[in-house]
Amino acid sequence: MRGLLAKFNPDCEVTFVVVIHDRGNALIASSMDPRPAFVTPNRNQQANRQSNITLVSCENERNPIVEDAILGYFNHLQITPGAADFVFKSTRTEIDHRTVGFLITRPDKSGARAAATEPEPFVIRQLFDALVYVSLQYCLSPRQSETFFGLAPDLLSRAASQLFLQKISQEATGRMNYGLYELCCDLAAAQYEGRAGAGYIILARRGSKDIKPSIEFRRPVHLSHNTGVRKLIEMASQQFALLFDGDYFYGFVDFDQIRDRHHILFKGRGIWTMQRGEQLLAMVSYGTPVEADRILTKDVFQAHVRKCLPMVDHDGLEKLWNIAMIAAEQPVGTNILFTPGAKQEAKRLASQCIPIRPVALTADVTTQLTAIDGTLIADANGNVHAVGAIMDGSSTHSGTWQRGGRYNSAANYVTSSPHPSMIFIVSQDGYVDIVPPMNPKGDKWSMKRYLKLNSTAI
Repeated sequence: MRGLLAKFNPDCEVTFVVVIHDRGNALIASSMDPRPAFVTPNRNQQANRQSNITLVSCENERNPIVEDAILGYFNHLQITPGAADFVFKSTRTEIDHRTVGFLITRPDKSGARAAATEPEPFVIRQLFDALVYVSLQYCLSPRQSETFFGLAPDLLSRAASQLFLQKISQEATGRMNYGLYELCCDLAAAQYEGRAGAGYIILARRGSKDIKPSIEFRRPVHLSHNTGVRKLIEMASQQFALLFDGDYFYGFVDFDQIRDRHHILFKGRGIWTMQRGEQLLAMVSYGTPVEADRILTKDVFQAHVRKCLPMVDHDGLEKLWNIAMIAAEQPVGTNILFTPGAKQEAKRLASQCIPIRPVALTADVTTQLTAIDGTLIADANGNVHAVGAIMDGSSTHSGTWQRGGRYNSAANYVTSSPHPSMIFIVSQDGYVDIVPPMNPKGDKWSMKRYLKLNSTAI
């Protein structure tokens, strides 16, 4: 469970605890070790706890004795002062009480934290919060009963993303719609005359004063009409957005007028995103939310470049980022190798690539050169020296059978290359990878940890 949470919020550490106690608060069992698992806090520990850990309640019934005992245990761990939340939920069965919680510690970026005397209400503001909530629900379910979640991390993360979109819809339209997530997955995967869907859906109440539809339907289309809605998406674009009021699609609006609103963007190939303005809230690929460390952002990409290619200056970082964005939008998968040894590598691999005179990667050039399989070999300035390259390299433990040929050949090449190298990978299904991957919690390289985060075990 901790590993699953780490996938969606790599900036925090999670400590997991389950406590089972009777009606008199006597401990029956606990996941906390070493014993004694229940540690009663003294006054100094309580004072320390109030400055370090904030209670965030997900429950209606509270048990202060159990809360203090668990917080005493966390103090016993000597949690570093900073932003730490104990998110917990309790349930009661016929024979016992059960409390489940996550202690979520984050880097302290704002200095001292104000003491909290009462548990704060739990609010789902991001996908990670929704994942915490459904994880707590699962952990509280009796083991012998069949639950929807089962033991699959993908089902937990899908349930969390459904809940998150329901909350977004409620905030934007006043209605918590329960079928919108499945509809978006269907729309992203469905094709219309061979074309994948692309465009915006704006979540907005009908009749809002700041919404002036460019086109308004006389008969709004209910979200249950999948085929009709797919046609509407085909009419929409990244400028001409489709309006949705929580139940019905009721017209089109100029996207520039309402950029700061909640919206859903279809990127084709089964991929869609939840956003508010320019802020990316979540990305979904073929029904499953994408982990935080696999979502391409400018900061993450440029951190990779600085680590792999320290010779690239500020202007070079901007140029390579623009190239990455162009590549990510290509309708087919592609690999781009960035290395200062591009000229030498194009010559060495001449028998298994097409060497060309150096040319800058623009949108048109990238579309043309990625029409065939293989890797583009580019220098640290973004100039291509060869296309269609078949990458070589010794087989290493960095590879994984769970990934395709693009990823594994890139991992093998980077591991054995004599030149500083970074390979940007866009797979056919829309996933984006950078090899070698960087530990999202710092600048320490760890291929092994990356693969562990992408495993399917809870």
